[in-house]
Parts: sequence; structure tokens; C-alpha cells
Amino acid sequence: MEFNGLLKITYLGQAGALIDWSGGRFLIDPYLSNYVVAGGIGSAELFSRAFPVPLAPEEITQVAVLFITHDHADHCDPDTILPLLTSNPALHIVCPRPAADHLRSLGVAEENLLVPQMGKLTELAGLQFYAVPAAHYEFEVDSDGNYSYLGYVIHAGETWLYHAGDTILYDDMAEKILAQTKSIDLAFLPVNGRDGWRERLGMIGNLDAAEALGLAQQIHCEVLIPIHNDLFQVNHVNPAVLADLLDRRAPRQKVHWLQPGEKFFFQK
Repeated sequence: MEFNGLLKITYLGQAGALIDWSGGRFLIDPYLSNYVVAGGIGSAELFSRAFPVPLAPEEITQVAVLFITHDHADHCDPDTILPLLTSNPALHIVCPRPAADHLRSLGVAEENLLVPQMGKLTELAGLQFYAVPAAHYEFEVDSDGNYSYLGYVIHAGETWLYHAGDTILYDDMAEKILAQTKSIDLAFLPVNGRDGWRERLGMIGNLDAAEALGLAQQIHCEVLIPIHNDLFQVNHVNPAVLADLLDRRAPRQKVHWLQPGEKFFFQK
């Protein structure tokens, strides 16, 4: 398939995406197992998958870069990443320091790991990208200045995309996202929000629909792709909340809700 500036996004559910572009393919936060339950992190009652795995990790090949936003099991999943490495032994894994330490303890080789410098435009396998902080709920920074939670701004061909990972809003967030570009073409933003009931179950929350929409407008986003609202039924918010906000506040804002396994094509 000739891409010629076209991006093909295969949505994997939760925060995961497989993206094909003219220079190859890359992944962001794939969760393609039931590791949260199988690894004893969450109960089967609350944290079983709400939909089947859309792609088996061992079937995904020719991936150059895997971006991991943080070391939570639904974003940094050993049962996904280790099979991916078997199928893609030269895979570059871009991730924050705690995730790199975790993956290294599982036997991932040093040459596969890259901890990015915050805000530094970096080129890897033809992609340009830079990391921005994520607040989940707070910034966690080690003595060397490494953030535990990241988002990524990625330049693939002519397209600028931003994947927020898990985050809430913070001061100067839009400015950090737009450090190297005037606008974002595709913004993958969580919309599941947060509340005391879920926090008591140990779930750290995210942007809610109003916050995600406001951020999308601040970064001059062409298409908002809502994420982090489908994997666990207990952590789901009715999409009608965002639909109502769009109708009242931003009726011309493009939004595309993706179903797991759905392919979405974008050309700037």
C-alpha cells in the first residue's frame, strides 16, 4: 500500500494504537492481553477485558518504534511487549525511566530501550518526536529529572499527532505540547475522567470530556480521538457526555470515536 502522506491507524482499545505511515509502522501503549487480571494486579470481576484482543502481539511485525507512556499494566504490558520483541527484535522502545527499569528486569536488552529527554526533538527510525510531561495526578520526577508519566508529540511524514497517555490538566500543558509545532493534527486524549468512587477502587483518573475538548481546542487539534474509555466497564463514561459538550461548545470540532480493531485513515 502506498501511503504518500496517509496514516493508517488501527485502534487497539484503551490507549493503544498501531500506526502505519510512509516510513513504516509504530505502536503506542498496546494492551493485547489480560495481564491486569492474570498478573494479579486487579480482580477479574472489575478488570477483565470488555472486548476481545483485536490483534495478537506475535502477529504484529515490521514495527520500528514502540512508545510507552508509563509503567501501568494497561500501558506497559509484559504479555504484549515480550512477544512483540520476539517478532520485532530490533524494536526501539521509547519509555519513561520506571518503565525502562521494569522492562530491563524482564530481560529486555539495553539497546532496545530509550528514555527520552523532556521536550527534546529526537529522530528515530524516520520519526521525529518529543516527550511532554503527564500529570497522573501529580508529576513524579526522579533526581535526574526523569518523569514517570509522559505524553508524546510525534511527527510522522506531514502529520503531527499527540498521545497524552494518562493525565489531568496542568499549567502550560498546551504550550509544552506545541513546543515544536503550531498545531496538532490528531490528538489521542483520555476522556474517562475521575471521581471519588473509582479512586477508592485504586483507579487514578484522567481528563474528563470537557477538559479533553478544551485541551483539543487549545492545541488547535484537527481530529480528537477519545481514548481510555472502553477496556474496563468500571472505568467507562457515557460518550454522550462528550457529544453534548460538542453540540453546545464546539460543533465544528472533528471527533472520531474508534472501536477496537477499527482502522482510521488520515491525510493532512
